[in-house]
Amino acid sequence: PIRNALQQLTHEGLLSFVPGKGTVVASFTTEDILEVYDLIELLQVYAVAAFLNKYNDLAVDAMEIALRNMEKSLNEHDIFQCTRWDQKFHELLIGYAGNCQQMLFISTILDDTERASQSFAEHSAILAAIKEKDVQIAQDCIRKHYYHIKQYYINKLLSRIHI
Repeated sequence: PIRNALQQLTHEGLLSFVPGKGTVVASFTTEDILEVYDLIELLQVYAVAAFLNKYNDLAVDAMEIALRNMEKSLNEHDIFQCTRWDQKFHELLIGYAGNCQQMLFISTILDDTERASQSFAEHSAILAAIKEKDVQIAQDCIRKHYYHIKQYYINKLLSRIHI
């Protein structure tokens, strides 16, 4: 079972096989990360328009619950749970939009309270635009949110190589 799991993770690109070393965690370049977030951003921009085309109070309520739980976790300094609610917010947006393939990328803000606070503020703006049924502002808020996420990862990578 372990060998099969390693093969599956290697096939999915999360692990790499290095001759003479064995299976290791795959490394990602800045370009890889930016490409993934560019794709996620496009999906989310599309999803917010699709979501507003079939506006549903129940869906908005679910997103509001996710946002409140994100805030609660943030106030309790539980960044891990905050990140999980952040992800749930985006899952709900895509799920209620319909006809969208689920695309997830696990964020690594588990130790960054400042980034989590900024993310909460950005989610609040997205939800406010959705409640106003303003597609353009909602899409602009999504773009701004992903711009900041990409900038966060660029800065994180640059700090590792001391530039």
